Amino acid sequence: MLDALRRQPDPVGIDALAHATARHPNTVREQVNWLVAHGEVIRIRQPRDGRGRPAWLYQARGPRPADGEYVELAAALAWQLQDSEADTRAEAMAAGRRWAADLVDRKGVTPDPSPAAARRWTVELMDELGYGPTTEGPDDLDVVLHRCPLLQAAHRFPDVVCAVHLGMVQAVLESNGGGPVEPQLTPFSAPGECRLRLGA
Repeated sequence: MLDALRRQPDPVGIDALAHATARHPNTVREQVNWLVAHGEVIRIRQPRDGRGRPAWLYQARGPRPADGEYVELAAALAWQLQDSEADTRAEAMAAGRRWAADLVDRKGVTPDPSPAAARRWTVELMDELGYGPTTEGPDDLDVVLHRCPLLQAAHRFPDVVCAVHLGMVQAVLESNGGGPVEPQLTPFSAPGECRLRLGA
């Protein structure tokens, strides 16, 4: 549980942690409360959003993930886009594509572009960003994501966060010779994982 919290750049709630760790929320609550009592985790009130008492969010003490700045920005954008009057999915996909352009610019493209190389490059990038990917099936078209650095935002606004991820993946694949593709993402397809398909 402490490792799961350390992977999160932002404070996260009990329900989101339960999804990420495939545990019952009551079990998660007990474990997190133990970590709080022993000084490993801090408890923070979630900003008020409507009626009722705000929920508690939790954050591990110590250093944040290396790419925390990008993740925090993406999470903030997800919250903003959810409240936008515009086409939320299209705007989120566009934000993901812009994020991809920056990532590709920093990392550089594969020296031998091809659909297979694009898929490998994309999985490597998602591993570096903290998604814990593993590939399945022929041609590595199917990817299981075992972690989500945007867990709290994804739990609350899955349509927005997943569209940002899809836009990023789509642009990364195209940049590395993957051709025009329509990746598919199934959020929370099973406890503690999401499924990503990188092509037809």
